[in-house]
Amino acid sequence: MLKSLKAFTLAEVMVTLAVLGVLASLMLPIIGQVRPNKSKALFKKAYFVAERMVYEMVNDEDLYPNTGTFVGFDNVSEVTYLSHDYGHKTDNTKRNSKFCEIFARKVNTTSDTTHCDAAHAAFGATPSFETTDGVAWYMPFSNFSTTPQIIRVDVNGSNPPNCRQTAGNATSCKNPDRFEIKVEKDGKIFVDGMKEIEYLQSNDSLR
Repeated sequence: MLKSLKAFTLAEVMVTLAVLGVLASLMLPIIGQVRPNKSKALFKKAYFVAERMVYEMVNDEDLYPNTGTFVGFDNVSEVTYLSHDYGHKTDNTKRNSKFCEIFARKVNTTSDTTHCDAAHAAFGATPSFETTDGVAWYMPFSNFSTTPQIIRVDVNGSNPPNCRQTAGNATSCKNPDRFEIKVEKDGKIFVDGMKEIEYLQSNDSLR
């Protein structure tokens, strides 16, 4: 006598798939919320790097001596740092590139070549330099006679989406990779962009 073979019916398979589909639709949003936001984490890292470098530079009397007339980064007189001269008494190109050049010497860049000039200070151009974590830095080209000046960072280099969130593009740029950090001549740094504020106020690296 042949034994009858037991198997799932088509109806049972369909019910099982439907249940799995419902569970997946419930779980995916939760998983998405706990997945690390890489851009957020990299921006927070870049901000803290900028904060540390600015603090070190503005408080270094050998780089930016306080003369009474000048109180920080507006002192663009010539100094020597790591056997290189930065700043100048009269050469505006050297004066305006002093902050960028010294900052670049203090961080881990992917190349010894920096682009500290007006043509590389804005998003869309070749960055002033890139750091070894893949962040592209667009540094101010300025003598800091007016402040604040802006450090711009693209946390994933040339990779998309290549956008910074503003009031006008909050829908099309939900997960930005470009951010702005503002620097006063006395060394104070701050942000005033929507995502920049949101990310820095968060206590973790998640969405």
